[in-house]
Amino acid sequence: MDYIEHTYTIQWVGPMNYEEYKEYISNPDTLDPNLFNLYYFEARQDKRCKWHTYIGIHKQNDGINKRVNPAHEHLGHFIKNNAEIRIWIGSFAKEINQKPKNIDIVETLFIKAYNDKFTENKKKKVFLPKESVCVINTYYSKNKEEIIKKKSDKPFIFDDVLIYLEEANCFMHGNLNKIRGTV
Repeated sequence: MDYIEHTYTIQWVGPMNYEEYKEYISNPDTLDPNLFNLYYFEARQDKRCKWHTYIGIHKQNDGINKRVNPAHEHLGHFIKNNAEIRIWIGSFAKEINQKPKNIDIVETLFIKAYNDKFTENKKKKVFLPKESVCVINTYYSKNKEEIIKKKSDKPFIFDDVLIYLEEANCFMHGNLNKIRGTV
């Protein structure tokens, strides 16, 4: 039986186009930008084109805007050409988990689990997480930061729960079909 040493909840906010993203990050009521370590985007030149997808990380404590900007090697092209863009930014639910090692484990998990769906990620597709890990994704709207319940309003490729078992060398994933409030 695999021992899952790493369990993290990632709180994603989105979807946002680039202008909405800049506004959201600069809003003083927004969570400190230093706490957002993950970003994901879906972009296409126009409705006739396929979607391009990419996930990335930011490990430094100087704000995610140091990565998500027009100079980004993958996103920059879409920003400069006024493409349709959906940006999601993610933070660990527990700030104590926001460590470079944990950020790497989560990014590696996403890239390996969804490697056939990421069009822009190339480097980590052959690597597996070094340890068993479970990620629970939660999604919030950019406007009211309310929880997003419908799958169609979430990122295209992510599942709500993603698990990698190192000993068994397998992935498990799935979506929650109902979100209920308290009665």
